[in-house]
Amino acid sequence: METRGVADLDLAKLYDRHAQGLFTHALTITRDRAMAEDAVHAAFERLCRRSPASVDDPAAYVFAAVRMSAVELCRRRARSRAAGRIEVPDSVVDLTASPAARAIERERAASVAAALEDLSGEQREVVVLRLYAGLTFAQIAAVLGEPLPTVASRYRRSLDLLRGCLEKLV
Repeated sequence: METRGVADLDLAKLYDRHAQGLFTHALTITRDRAMAEDAVHAAFERLCRRSPASVDDPAAYVFAAVRMSAVELCRRRARSRAAGRIEVPDSVVDLTASPAARAIERERAASVAAALEDLSGEQREVVVLRLYAGLTFAQIAAVLGEPLPTVASRYRRSLDLLRGCLEKLV
């Protein structure tokens, strides 16, 4: 894999490709929409001002930067984590479907979001990074600074918990 400096990255393309995942990841940490938007903004602002450095995986790098910004904002503002809810991104709902089908899909997505709320913060973060942001386990491990086996087993346990929670709804 070619190593590039931060200055060589096309930040606009990086943002366009990962904006929803970055926001959802920040929202998972901050539990507040405005703070999540601020975290994404602060991470990209920091990246724009940064001197060139080696970056093996730009996506993992920017997710880690957003994570750090979100954690910093939470610490600085000392807000209650119970204030927000995980939002259902429009990308999970087929906007070309009939209104009834869209309503069913939104309800299903809202049920998944509610089930995510029952997970611990660490479990929720891994699931969001994998399913909503589309990161690989190796990228998630890099973002979280955790060993790959820990990330994979946390993800598996989280899916088992989600499955149990969602089966109760059916």
